[in-house]
Amino acid sequence: MSARISAIVLAAGSSRRMGADNKLLLTFNDKTMVSHVIDQLLSSAIDDIIVVTGNDADKVKASITQNVRFIDNPDYDQGLSTSVKAGIDALANHCDGVMICLGDMPYIMAKDYNKLLSAFQKGKIIAPTTQGKIGNPLIFSQKYFADFNSLNGDKGARNLLKKYPDDVIEVDLDNEAIFNDIDTPEDYQNHR
Repeated sequence: MSARISAIVLAAGSSRRMGADNKLLLTFNDKTMVSHVIDQLLSSAIDDIIVVTGNDADKVKASITQNVRFIDNPDYDQGLSTSVKAGIDALANHCDGVMICLGDMPYIMAKDYNKLLSAFQKGKIIAPTTQGKIGNPLIFSQKYFADFNSLNGDKGARNLLKKYPDDVIEVDLDNEAIFNDIDTPEDYQNHR
């Protein structure tokens, strides 16, 4: 029996560095950026997708026509950790692991997600690397779900890599996409 891995797409942030625009709603390949990210996930071997919304929740939901489950995070303004926890709380009990994806990383392709998914092992953390540097998304086995409760502020789950270094499996994707998020108008113009 193969492992069941869910994806949590974090799409709740305020996009403060983007100025007046919500970066997730900017056009990328004829769709919104977040919708493009979901397309790539749907083209991968992921089992299901949970999108965590907050800021501009109605607009973000309206921009996503794919079959996903939405979870609203009313505490999104308290930092990324609240969205991660909201997503973890929404996972099905039969889920073996979770891939935490950022809605502003549109250059990661289905083949990259699949390489990470194929490396999954129960009790481990899967981390994509390029030239020895760890990027996103990370996959966490169910074993770590309780650890997410201790997250706070604008931090994701990266501290779990330091807490459990012997459990980390690094997967070399040799792809700068794992570092390329879109945060500012300059990022958007440079990467289009």
